[in-house]
Amino acid sequence: MRTSVRIWLVVGVSLVLSAWTAATVLSGASALVVALPMVGTVWMLIVLDSGYLLGRQWAHRRRRRVGRPQRAAWTPAPEIRRPIDYPNVLPRPAGDTVVDRQGRFRATGIRLAVLPALAVTCLTVQTVFLEHGGDLGLGFVLAECLLLVSMVWTVWTSQEPSQPWVTSRVRAELFRREMFLLLAAVGPYLGRTDREAEQVRDARLSLLAASGPADLSAFARLCDRGSDGAESHWQDAVRLRGDGGVPVADAETSERMRTYLDYRIRRQSLFFELAAGACERTEDRLGRTAKATILAAVAVAVAYAVLLQSGRGGDGPSGTSAVVALLAAGLPPLCNMALAVQNLFASQRLAASYRETRQELLGHENTLRRLLAEPAGAELAVSFRSLVVRVESTLTEELRRWRIIVAKTEFEAGL
Repeated sequence: MRTSVRIWLVVGVSLVLSAWTAATVLSGASALVVALPMVGTVWMLIVLDSGYLLGRQWAHRRRRRVGRPQRAAWTPAPEIRRPIDYPNVLPRPAGDTVVDRQGRFRATGIRLAVLPALAVTCLTVQTVFLEHGGDLGLGFVLAECLLLVSMVWTVWTSQEPSQPWVTSRVRAELFRREMFLLLAAVGPYLGRTDREAEQVRDARLSLLAASGPADLSAFARLCDRGSDGAESHWQDAVRLRGDGGVPVADAETSERMRTYLDYRIRRQSLFFELAAGACERTEDRLGRTAKATILAAVAVAVAYAVLLQSGRGGDGPSGTSAVVALLAAGLPPLCNMALAVQNLFASQRLAASYRETRQELLGHENTLRRLLAEPAGAELAVSFRSLVVRVESTLTEELRRWRIIVAKTEFEAGL
């Protein structure tokens, strides 16, 4: 959904809520009064969902502005050839929008985390502030039922909710990996002529485009499987076959090494640096929010206990005691909501994985720079191919860890 559509959606439901509220106040019709809390609940859910996605787009643009100097520092020199300038190397085909899939997954998870807190709030408002049997009280009870039904329906119908996001990113990363395997002539392209490499490339890209989650896991393995089921790791193949049997000019080998250094290792290092920083900032904000909510809940619980002990409530509770009772009932679910959102984002674990992968890439970068300083020859080509397999193994392992961290069989909503 486009940004402008989301904005108009928020404006539209806000106008509907305003009109409904005005009609309720002016007419006082029982049906309008009963439906008002439900209309307000629907408005709140739509605003929450669209508001998060709009805020996400704004935050994404802001991160790009903030990270512009770091990306500018990465920009390769003009004489460094791009990967797609080499024979047989194709750009990654346009596919799914990973950011939208991630945003939809997280927006749904946030909505599920908020629903229990809203349900408790509706019940508390009806119990503390409204008369039993009144139209507005009935409306809040029905609003609570609507929230709970929505939560149950979403959890039951959203099996494997992260799978579209995971599949999209894994496929995109494997498309990108294939481009660099072809560039370095390793893995399935070791020892292939240009014609043979083109045929293998087309077959693998077609297979990758049609692969499901299980097939992608098998495709990600850095080995070839024989007809007897035995696996041959690409690293072993590089050592056994040496230069692969297809001669490559020394100048071209050095050129490919510089391309791989800038467009694969350094670019991925930049991505992990920026991603780790974003995750750490998110974790810090969510952690502070969770701690503040917990402390507020403790303070309100103590205050409510003091009010109960002093007997100020009486038969008709004062406005102060009613507000304190509402906060005492509503803050614990808010604490749970903050912790659920923190677990949904898993920012701390993702940041640790990104930092670890970046450190490994820095080690590979130093190794490749040392290789670039060595004299050209067949031995250098073999060392380069061996390093490429190690780099791709590092990135594939990061992808495996990422999938374990973010994949969910269902949303966690206490059901």
